[in-house]
Amino acid sequence: MPLFTTEIYYCPNRDCQNTDKLKQGATCPVCGTEAQPFSFKETVELHKTKKARGNLAEKIEQGSVQLLVTDKMTDEEIRRKIYEDMINLASHEAGTGWMRLGTLLSMNSTDQMLGAGFKALIDQNKIIIRQNELMLRTLSKKLA
Repeated sequence: MPLFTTEIYYCPNRDCQNTDKLKQGATCPVCGTEAQPFSFKETVELHKTKKARGNLAEKIEQGSVQLLVTDKMTDEEIRRKIYEDMINLASHEAGTGWMRLGTLLSMNSTDQMLGAGFKALIDQNKIIIRQNELMLRTLSKKLA
């Protein structure tokens, strides 16, 4: 058993950027969550998570990371993105001349076909996510 174990109190909310030490029973001045004790190992993991989420939030604000849907996007912008994804999906399903040529020249056409299949699934999911957003917006307008 270690001679001395000290637990330090931090805001446990992983979405909150506050990494300052807090006192037992205190609440976070940023988000209001009650402070909880953390071991050294837990503290390191908590700080890594908070830093990673903070970096992502900064990148989103700067525009270097694009989200599928944001509150700022208009319904027309979302419809345009859906249309673009449907065009991409159609070209994947039809296959392009370059892909057919690559399949012929490659010794491992299975990997290329799997990659194209995964890309098609990703495009389908993007379409579904954006369509769901349009439906939610329509429903919220009708209920308001």
